Amino acid sequence: MKLYTSNRGGRKGGFTLVEVLLALVLSGLLLVAATSLLITLSRAWADRPAVRDAFDAHVDGVARFLVTIMDKGTIPPKNNDAKSPIFLDQPVGFSDADDPLISFFVREAPPLLVWPRGLAPRVHCYLYFEDGDGLSLLWYSDLQEMEQGEGGKFELEDEDDLFKTPISNLCVEIEYCYYDDEEETWDKENEIDEEREEGDPLPDFIRLVFRLNSRDLERIITIPIARISPNGLSPEKR
Repeated sequence: MKLYTSNRGGRKGGFTLVEVLLALVLSGLLLVAATSLLITLSRAWADRPAVRDAFDAHVDGVARFLVTIMDKGTIPPKNNDAKSPIFLDQPVGFSDADDPLISFFVREAPPLLVWPRGLAPRVHCYLYFEDGDGLSLLWYSDLQEMEQGEGGKFELEDEDDLFKTPISNLCVEIEYCYYDDEEETWDKENEIDEEREEGDPLPDFIRLVFRLNSRDLERIITIPIARISPNGLSPEKR
């Protein structure tokens, strides 16, 4: 059986039924493949903004949390030598950090810092970063069991009493930023510069880098400056 059409020479020619069926099958396959590709791309496009927006929200939330909790920092009780509510200190008995950590004291901890008795009051916090583990807060409360250590400073009786609360496992890098008055430039260090020749070893800013699916976001966290009392002579204790 043949399907006939007219050509220029007046001769009759055409396609066989098998050829027509084969063309229909190939057209159907192409249509199915195109539809499948369109659906796949549509789903990918629909899912991508949700992941992206969730990542953005996470990074912004971490930055706001750190800014807020450090802004609430105050000079710890019985620490008359402190010049700022934000300072460098080494957690008692914590051997995983060789360098001092950015530390601050808050009278009322945020809900994120929970211990067996409920919300923790009078909390000493340490900002801790570890490769592969991300950003965390080490902390303890004045209401925990303490003992008097060297120099009369009260310390935790046991290293296991130091709590560790994860902040973000997507944080992959931290930089400590110092302003060089002489060069009028910013110095960026991967570690706290304890041997800084001029200026306070406490950085002016910290730069945090977050990564998800090869996409990086960074945030700059300002270290609150010392709060001066109205007489301008000594830090104000809040």
